[in-house]
Amino acid sequence: MSRVLVIGGADQGRQVIDALHAGGVHDVVGVLDRDLAPGTVVAGVEVLGTDDALEACAGDARADGFVVAIGDNAARAAVTARAVAACPALDVVTVVHPSAVVAADAVVGPGSIVLAGAVVANGCRLGRGVLLGIHSSIDHDGTMGDHASLGPGAVTGGTVRIGQCSAIGLGASVIHGVTVGEHAVVGAGAVVVDDVPARVVAYGVPCRVVRERTPGEPYLRRP
Repeated sequence: MSRVLVIGGADQGRQVIDALHAGGVHDVVGVLDRDLAPGTVVAGVEVLGTDDALEACAGDARADGFVVAIGDNAARAAVTARAVAACPALDVVTVVHPSAVVAADAVVGPGSIVLAGAVVANGCRLGRGVLLGIHSSIDHDGTMGDHASLGPGAVTGGTVRIGQCSAIGLGASVIHGVTVGEHAVVGAGAVVVDDVPARVVAYGVPCRVVRERTPGEPYLRRP
């Protein structure tokens, strides 16, 4: 059983810890988080420090790998890049909840997170650090670029292409054959029937582009 550090102790971190525990393949040996004091307990796992201390914490905890459990796509990408540069010997762990369904010929990139009830159908290709929320699905021969995401309950038809760092919001639907460009955000509940350009925010039924977007611009509502 490998020993894993989870980077991110907020809501996404708790979900990932649950998925790792449920899978029974990895032992979660610590959490790294910039906003939580060392010794804080997240879903039964102790916070050891911040991601800046990854190398030291990994040594102390005898960790083999890490996963970045941050919901924001650009932030997840940036933290992953820093962690890989700091500790290239650590594995970038892929997390698949045991209740998820991943086709035998699908490819799920390192550091990706596939949560409970999600479906990755035949012929799909997911890049590095992709996030699939609970009960989301990508149909046959779909592709998702590095650090893209599907929110809970979001669904795509077949042969959909989603660009790197793009986010498909909660409950949104993307019909077959559509392309969503990189660094785009599709709002919750949208129905996407036409291609969505890169670097825009789009929402509605049917989905329409409402404005341009700067890569890295926050898009998740904070509690």
